[in-house]
Amino acid sequence: EVLHDINITLPKNSLTALVGPSGSGKSTVMKLCARFYDPQKGCIFFNGVPMNEINPESLMSHISMVFQDVYLFQDTLKNNIRFGRTDATDEEIIEALKIACAWEFVEKLPDTINSALGERGRGLSEGQAQRISIARAVLRNAPILLLDEATSALDVTTERKVLRNIIEQKPNKTCIVTTHRPSVLNMCQRVYRVMETKVTELDEEESSRMAMDF
Repeated sequence: EVLHDINITLPKNSLTALVGPSGSGKSTVMKLCARFYDPQKGCIFFNGVPMNEINPESLMSHISMVFQDVYLFQDTLKNNIRFGRTDATDEEIIEALKIACAWEFVEKLPDTINSALGERGRGLSEGQAQRISIARAVLRNAPILLLDEATSALDVTTERKVLRNIIEQKPNKTCIVTTHRPSVLNMCQRVYRVMETKVTELDEEESSRMAMDF
């Protein structure tokens, strides 16, 4: 049993963090939010409606998810980024890259967004690939953004900058992030600790203490 007797509220247009050791169930919470699978007991509500009563296609149009392990196609950067929104303009792609702190290295490439990637993004570092994947999710502009260890390969400063950009430039987005690094907790409206099948909300003092200890 991964999770037992949990009750979580994820407010609209806010940043929520899930913290806890590896294997504690953070990714399980994220996958339940995206309805990769249903809970064995209980119910998940989406804007007051039971999630299992919502048309899956309609539900997925409201959710973007970025994983720690990024998959990029053997194609141009542009086509990789606009995979979820094929009508996006070059200007919109560049804006998404700037929000994800990726434009700083993409603009230095000989063909910028038209540069070709190798299979699974060969030619990019792990951190660069993660930022491209975040840009792809930002461009899709779904109201819910799930970042499951999606900034793990970034340094602390860049991680905070990416999240701050999303908060400030996409204020209509509900963002949930799992992280092992508590350095971003003071940016979050809510923080939940996932541990030993339980999910516990941390108060402001506990969150600040975790951030300071890091």
